[in-house]
Amino acid sequence: MNDIESYKVVHKSSENRFEVDLGREKAILIYEIKVGLFILVHTEVPPAYERRGIAGKMATAAMEYARNEGLKIRSYCSYTTRFIEKHPEYQDLLG
Repeated sequence: MNDIESYKVVHKSSENRFEVDLGREKAILIYEIKVGLFILVHTEVPPAYERRGIAGKMATAAMEYARNEGLKIRSYCSYTTRFIEKHPEYQDLLG
């Protein structure tokens, strides 16, 4: 799995996370939903899979989910905070 297109983001709403199955390991983005807020808690990609765009793909899926659900975003995750700063198309979601 070297091509970013081959990484499939799955939303596991019952577990409050987005994930990418990497075989023996998983990349995850954990969130909580409270009173109309989509709270981004933690993003983790196994070291062997870093810098392949996986975290960005999960963050994009999370942002699009929040937008589609009419939720405002609050980020307590350093990765997603930087992601939003670099992607002005999602800054209107901050709440």
